[in-house]
Amino acid sequence: MHNSVIPNPQSNLMFVIARLTALRLAIACSLLLLLIYLSTNHAQVALTAWIAVACYAPLLIFGFYHSRHGMQPIHLVIHLLFECQILTIFLFFTGGASNPLISYLLILIVFAAYNLSRLWVWLIAITCILDYSILTQFYQPLQLSISSHHLASQTDQQSFLDWHLAGMWLTFLVSAITLTLLIPALMQSTIRKRQQLTELREKQLKNEQLIGIATLAAGTAHEMGTPLMTMEMILNDSIEHQLALNEGDTELLHQQVMICRQALQRLALAGRNIHNEAESINASHWLTTLLHRWRLSQPNALWCNAGLEHQVDIRKSPLLDQALLNLLDNAAQAGSKTIELSSEVIDQQWSLTIHQPDTQASQHLQQHHLFSSHKKHGIGLGLYLSNASIEQFDGQVHLVANRDGSTSCIIRLPCMSNGQ
Repeated sequence: MHNSVIPNPQSNLMFVIARLTALRLAIACSLLLLLIYLSTNHAQVALTAWIAVACYAPLLIFGFYHSRHGMQPIHLVIHLLFECQILTIFLFFTGGASNPLISYLLILIVFAAYNLSRLWVWLIAITCILDYSILTQFYQPLQLSISSHHLASQTDQQSFLDWHLAGMWLTFLVSAITLTLLIPALMQSTIRKRQQLTELREKQLKNEQLIGIATLAAGTAHEMGTPLMTMEMILNDSIEHQLALNEGDTELLHQQVMICRQALQRLALAGRNIHNEAESINASHWLTTLLHRWRLSQPNALWCNAGLEHQVDIRKSPLLDQALLNLLDNAAQAGSKTIELSSEVIDQQWSLTIHQPDTQASQHLQQHHLFSSHKKHGIGLGLYLSNASIEQFDGQVHLVANRDGSTSCIIRLPCMSNGQ
């Protein structure tokens, strides 16, 4: 199985925290350089701003640790919320929302949107929006000398700053809401598609190759068992009595050999046609053909029909053929009475019921360990293979142990429309 294609959430979070730690290192260096620049230009920088930059050290240490040893989504939430508050404290003492580094809050939202559930994304986005909004009103402005040719007066400077802050806040608000709404939806869609492709690949590899071929091979061996046993009896009888084979025995041997050859040909043809495009067949015709084929491998098989004439089409596949033969065998071996077959069409599904009226049928199945599951209606290996084959074509198999001791096997297959 190609288990490597299945996304590993743990390794994905480790990859994310490793990239986030590298980005944090760059941001911490940028903040430190900004403080050094402000100090060398005789700006009044509070000690708290230096402490905020120092708080990046434990974040980097924990980030490096989690990138090596794994982490849970809640750890990433704590990382992002803690960094958001560190950056907010730093910006409060270095110009507030006028500091260009405030745009880094959007990066935190992006990391959250790509890796966390919708609830956590909204929590981090709202936290960043609130911090940004507070910094537009409450902050310590930087006292830097501004050349007279840049701004004509203090009034012009204040007006420019107000427009600058309003525009930056509006841009941040729109961007934060857009990222919060868009990215989680895109990520969920991508994850669903990836999971569907992975499940489809696994299902095809398991059902079509392993279960499909195994079921066909087991069914072919079972079909060949009766002819080979017949030939063995004829040959042993002839050798024991030292008699030459008469014309009838010779013809019977040829007939049994032909049955074995046809079974092998069907197996070879079925192996090549498993992956062919879907073909349809009339449900009643399909059932009648398989019952005659079943009679060849079970000469003493008996059944009675009730309402099998339905003009509906179902998928045609050798896997379905063998699955039904296996289920017929199980029903016949479960009891000594004639099995009863009935069908109906419900909600665009063709339903076939194989009923074994023997009151000891349920007990017989359990004694022969055909119920391998510990559940009330568990199924055995043969029924499991048949069920897997039928499920591959969007069908279902239900095995029911009735109160009177009899058993019923219900097969449901979707009807195909004429356009399919």
